[in-house]
Amino acid sequence: MKRSLILAAMAALMCSCTNKTRFVIEGTAENANATAYLFDDNDEIIDSTAIENGSFRFTGKVERPMVCTVSDDREEPTFTVRLFLEPGTIVIADDQGTPTGKSATGTPANDASTALLTETGALIAEAMDPETSEERNAEIGDEYEKLIRDTYEANRQNYLGVMLLAQQLSYEMSGEEILDEIATFSPELQQSRLMTDLKARAEKKKLTDIGQPYIDIVQPTPDGKEVSLKSVVETPGTKYVLLDFWASWCGPCMHEVPFLTKTYADFHKKGFEIYGVSFDNDRKEWTGAIAENGMKWVNVSTLEYFNNPAAEPYAVQAIPTNFLIDSDGRIVAHNLRGDDLYNKIKELLGE
Repeated sequence: MKRSLILAAMAALMCSCTNKTRFVIEGTAENANATAYLFDDNDEIIDSTAIENGSFRFTGKVERPMVCTVSDDREEPTFTVRLFLEPGTIVIADDQGTPTGKSATGTPANDASTALLTETGALIAEAMDPETSEERNAEIGDEYEKLIRDTYEANRQNYLGVMLLAQQLSYEMSGEEILDEIATFSPELQQSRLMTDLKARAEKKKLTDIGQPYIDIVQPTPDGKEVSLKSVVETPGTKYVLLDFWASWCGPCMHEVPFLTKTYADFHKKGFEIYGVSFDNDRKEWTGAIAENGMKWVNVSTLEYFNNPAAEPYAVQAIPTNFLIDSDGRIVAHNLRGDDLYNKIKELLGE
């Protein structure tokens, strides 16, 4: 009797472990191709299954958390839906509230992701409405940021939380702050590829946290002259240098230009300088933006888009990004936007 109980307990434990990693994906796809494919995050086929009577089904075990894609063809699909591969039953169904017209629900990350897509889609649609006032647009921006943050906090135990940290929230964090956030996730999620990549990026970003020494850059100006960041920082009379990463094709970057020009005009003679590194890849557009917007400070670029060599040492993943450097060569502020830049320089250099 005792042996039977032990065997039963072992069997139950084995079933429990299996269920913790087992996934099922069920979906409908009317007028689709004959086969549905499950692609991993490298766009490699994990599995395929026949679409019969407008329905399909995948089963398997979750080897590692990731974002997958289900589609009926790689080149010319009739439907495509992205989902989080996690234990449980994931249901793919028509949903006009999402960009692809389909949604995946049934498990924690997929339910939260679908809800997030629906809510952000509604906010974006309202923001794009010509009837929406500027005041309301400002509120929408705040609501969007709060929605992302709240969704992140509620999904730290699944891969949606990982994705939101890596692809949205980490851009405004210091390297040390990112590492602190990573430490709050489970060991399993910390070992996911997205998280290990983020950790490596954060370790590099730590080198440009506030208090760290700047890293020199040497790139050509529009007239072809090589100018180093070091030469600007060490110019006699220069007290603060804003290292600014931007591009003429970047809307948010160009939105910052009036704040840059005003700050430069009012404080350049008091020791403020700007070293602008452009991620443009078209010389005419780069130089045109400089001339049209009166960007009289030091401007350099290799015209290699995000492959600009300065992007890697400063861990630049998005633009605009900037670093304020003092005369001792230390980074004293990061990502000063809008009036914050003017107010910070005014505080440091006085009226």
